[in-house]
Amino acid sequence: MAELADLMTAAVPQPSLLQSQAGAAALALAMHCLLVRDGFEAVEVAQGGAPGRRLRGLLAPDWNKAEHFWVFEYTRQVLPPPGAARKFRLQCSLQAHTRRMFIHASEVDAEGQPEADNIRIMGLQLDNYVPSGDHCAKSSSWDGVIHNQQALCEMYAEFVGAPLWRHAQKAQGSSGRWAALAGGAWEQRTLLLAALGVSALAAGVLAYRRRSAA
Repeated sequence: MAELADLMTAAVPQPSLLQSQAGAAALALAMHCLLVRDGFEAVEVAQGGAPGRRLRGLLAPDWNKAEHFWVFEYTRQVLPPPGAARKFRLQCSLQAHTRRMFIHASEVDAEGQPEADNIRIMGLQLDNYVPSGDHCAKSSSWDGVIHNQQALCEMYAEFVGAPLWRHAQKAQGSSGRWAALAGGAWEQRTLLLAALGVSALAAGVLAYRRRSAA
């Protein structure tokens, strides 16, 4: 799929720039690019729950420094306005002896911890998608580096991107409905208190008139 190759080229112009652990880094990069394609905005990886600054490009300079582990963070605005910008995190880790990559995507709370009810997990066998392994670092083009792209994109959509975003929107809608219900309950309480106040005032006026008439 040319679209994925184009996205990866925009992030890293050619696989040879990956240098070490190129095969696994290429697969992690592919997952990152699919999230960016779907509207998740890449930001700096930050401590705590506050989102980092928006990246000038698609990647932080140190994204490929850790051994067998890659972390990306994002924000995305929940619509309709005035929905808050939600923070998301993608973690890819390679189990070296099995060459299996574990994809862990989550929404992140105000403390920087994964939201327990919005975590998406998927496992990928590296050699099914980057069969050339680290030898892909000798390539000057992303064309042909990622194999089985249609299957990869379909699994990503089914198990990661779509449910991650759908649940974030659902949570936003639920909080909005609760706010509306709370607002309605407060409004009803205010009206009830006002009605009780009017009744008390009317009773007081009536009692005063009776005493005056007597």
